[in-house]
Amino acid sequence: MLISIFLLICGGGLLYCGANWMVRGGSNLAGRLGVTPLVIGLTVVAFGTSLPELMVSLVAALNEKESIALGNIIGSNIANVGLVLGLSSMIFPITVSYKAISRELRIYFVVAIVFILFCANGIIARWEGIILFAGVIAFTWMHLKHPPADLEQLNRESESIPKSLILLVFGVGFLTWGADLFVTGAVELATLLGIPEVVIGMTVVALGTSLPELATSVVAAFHKESGISIGNIIGSNIFNILSVIGLVSVIRPMSVEPGILTLELPIMLAFGVILFPIAKMKQPIPRLSAIILFSSYIIIMIWLFNQ
Repeated sequence: MLISIFLLICGGGLLYCGANWMVRGGSNLAGRLGVTPLVIGLTVVAFGTSLPELMVSLVAALNEKESIALGNIIGSNIANVGLVLGLSSMIFPITVSYKAISRELRIYFVVAIVFILFCANGIIARWEGIILFAGVIAFTWMHLKHPPADLEQLNRESESIPKSLILLVFGVGFLTWGADLFVTGAVELATLLGIPEVVIGMTVVALGTSLPELATSVVAAFHKESGISIGNIIGSNIFNILSVIGLVSVIRPMSVEPGILTLELPIMLAFGVILFPIAKMKQPIPRLSAIILFSSYIIIMIWLFNQ
């Protein structure tokens, strides 16, 4: 068990460093092109922080561990709202403009429904993966051509282009290495403890792959860049389904356990729907609301482990 935990810690550390470098490099390059913080959060940063989910889910699926791959995505989308947004808002005030992100919230809701429908027959086929991956291309193109209203300006100084490219390259390398270690440790831990792989995917693996989103959103909130923070959370959830599930199922169709449709997916959808009232309430997000959001996530994770 100690070896499994060691692999999880090492893999999580590599995922964190790799994603952090990817985000820094990508954000700096986008910033030099004059892209607004909200668009950077919705696209470049969201894609960068979703790379751990992509690598972990891809490695898991190729090793015929689809439950871990699906649990990772579902759990990460729950963690992005309950853990990342909840904890970030508890520490630093985050302002969510419904007018600025209403389009993205509706897109995420539609994407989540389509994902659930694709899971309904017990398998995400290759053609369904193609549809999902085409969606992420359309989503990115739309935000570059028709960005949402965002009055924020980037507060951080941009690094040089060569340094940004170096960060991108090393980020990809660390992500690949970290994903392999993390999945190996997670599978071994699930086997030793007799815990269903989907639960391990939704809790331990999802928490590990959500560390980049957590770190990015907290840092962005600290720098008063709410656009990057909330854009990262919503964008990452969209990318997790469209790019990760899409690409993985194109490479290898994914089988879906029936229980996921009645438990895990409804929880994920509920945490997505709750973003609508949060965006419409008085801003910045009240600390009490953030505490309730964070507490709900903790309670659900504990319940999953003990069911």
